[in-house]
Amino acid sequence: MTVAARPPEELFPFPLDDFQLEAISRIDEGHSVLVCAPTGSGKTVIAEYAIHQALARRKRVFYTTPLKALSNQKFRDLGAALGPNRVGLLTGDISVNRDADVVVMTTEVFRNMLYGTTLGAVETNLRDVQFVVLDEVHYMNDAQRGTVWEESIIYCPPQVQLVALSATVANANDMAAWMNKVHGDTTLVTSTFRPVPLRFHFFDGRRLSALMRKPRITDTKQRVNAETGKRLRRWEMQPDPDAAVEALAEDGMLPAIYFVFSRKGCDQSMLACSRLQLLKEEEVDQVERFLERYAAEYPSVADHPHLPYLFRGLAVHHAGQLPTWKVLVERLFQAGLVKVVFATETLAAGINMPARTTVLSSITKRSDEGHRTLSASEFLQMSGRAGRRGMDRVGNVVIVASPYQTVAEAQRLATAPPDPLGSHFTPTYGMVLNLLQRHTLEECEFLISRSFGQFLEDQRRARRPNRRTRREGAPIHRDDALIANNWQRFLRLKDVLHHYGYLENDHPTPPGVTAAALRAAHELMVAESLFDGALDGLEPAEFAAVATALVAEELRRAAFVKAMPARNAAPAIQHVVRVAREMRMIQRQHRVELETRVYADSSGLTQMWAEGADWDHVMGFTNLDEGDVVRIFRRTVDLLEQIHHAPMLDESIRNVAREAVEAMDREPVREVM
Repeated sequence: MTVAARPPEELFPFPLDDFQLEAISRIDEGHSVLVCAPTGSGKTVIAEYAIHQALARRKRVFYTTPLKALSNQKFRDLGAALGPNRVGLLTGDISVNRDADVVVMTTEVFRNMLYGTTLGAVETNLRDVQFVVLDEVHYMNDAQRGTVWEESIIYCPPQVQLVALSATVANANDMAAWMNKVHGDTTLVTSTFRPVPLRFHFFDGRRLSALMRKPRITDTKQRVNAETGKRLRRWEMQPDPDAAVEALAEDGMLPAIYFVFSRKGCDQSMLACSRLQLLKEEEVDQVERFLERYAAEYPSVADHPHLPYLFRGLAVHHAGQLPTWKVLVERLFQAGLVKVVFATETLAAGINMPARTTVLSSITKRSDEGHRTLSASEFLQMSGRAGRRGMDRVGNVVIVASPYQTVAEAQRLATAPPDPLGSHFTPTYGMVLNLLQRHTLEECEFLISRSFGQFLEDQRRARRPNRRTRREGAPIHRDDALIANNWQRFLRLKDVLHHYGYLENDHPTPPGVTAAALRAAHELMVAESLFDGALDGLEPAEFAAVATALVAEELRRAAFVKAMPARNAAPAIQHVVRVAREMRMIQRQHRVELETRVYADSSGLTQMWAEGADWDHVMGFTNLDEGDVVRIFRRTVDLLEQIHHAPMLDESIRNVAREAVEAMDREPVREVM
């Protein structure tokens, strides 16, 4: 059954803002759109309209998000709105109803689909797809993953309309002009207006002071409160978080997200507030009933040490926690049953959890170079969580006094303009293999030349055509270096692939086709380990242990794992180490710099888990946070799934990979839907 096409005023029970109406009008005219507006301004309405229009025309929609957690949430939300049979989910290791009318997926999954599509064509992967929503497209600025968004826009067939949704950025015109050039007719729609204005405060341990003269209603410059700047300078000690929470509760400013820039700091902040009771008696009863239902499905939360704090309206949310626990906190917060959640900044870029107030424990954070001030984009992302449309008249942003900052610095950050988008387009072995499967070398060069970085450089050169673009001996600008090396890097990666026999006459060989289907950080090293026999003859748990060595990262300082890979897993990992050592030499000969280190520290934990050990037993062999262990196991499962589905691979290898997935994919490692 199709949904009848209806005008926007009939689809939504509230009046739409001008920018929403403009974007909808451009969509109806057949344009792609880039919508740049503040967090919480209602950009999602535009995506929802596109979905309704596509369904009315018996067409399909792909809805992409940057994170699995966001994809899971959007899958639930759309399933509730449209019916579960009409919505699917693809996140790499999860596949639900993949042929549905609306399919939610991570952006990496969409990019990988495009690898299987001939340039400009709509083949099986994109048949009947009218719209692709690129939610949080400002992730292009991510140094590690930004290339995925650039590639998605470059490779997407022009007849598919893109609905790209972005937070406010400084160079939206450049981004739209680039999309118009590489994808097709694209209209930029911008708004700096915030439907729920932000009011900025400073907390000195005793009271809240206004940081700005009036609430911030746009993402443009505001006037500061000079009196606050004169009175408050710098502090020797930071106020206790319970004092800040008490002040918020007294002023009716809860619920709040309280950002703390370390996991330990989040835990300590919640403990410091343990004397506070933020829930009414009937809310405590609701938490009890909610927990009973949730723990029946996810038993790992039943004896969590933070359970008592939930009954006080307090919680912690960071990457070191079990995903099952984080989802519980998210759902209780969304239900209004957690009043304060202490979270690291990862929550700001994560799922939809708007609050009345956001609190920043500091405007500086520790980095490899020491303490640094938050960027404007980081600050906007966190502060933008404040203010729930339709619920709050204003949103509140509270900056807590800190020895590392002055009020003047806080005021500067609160009035800073957003950061510009840059280019992080980076050729990889997977890109080379996938593009050469369907395109000539000349077509590949054309695609590589269409990066956002190349566009920005062309724009820069066009603005001073009669001058030399760079003085002799002057340092090379970052974008210049990136652009100069992109095609050369592609060719060098191609030479390495020829050396290993994954390409012949610039076309993938059977092993190359297998490697092209892998999405690990180093696809070639995984493929070569498989074809060199490193994983032959292993039991499923041993196979999983080796897979962990291929995807794990170096353990953080002071972390330890006391479990060692056992039986055949240990020599198999040494085999992988030899493969990596040889590959490092071959890459060096071809001037390719790609990490080939093998980190097997966690492989023993994986083997224990895959052999059936219970969770508490596994965690007894490490001081890693539970969330970190789950992340290692999920990455392992993801690779095992890829190996199981990889083409032109020995059936016995694929079967062992499948058995290893079945052994590992259980609570609390199993994905929370």
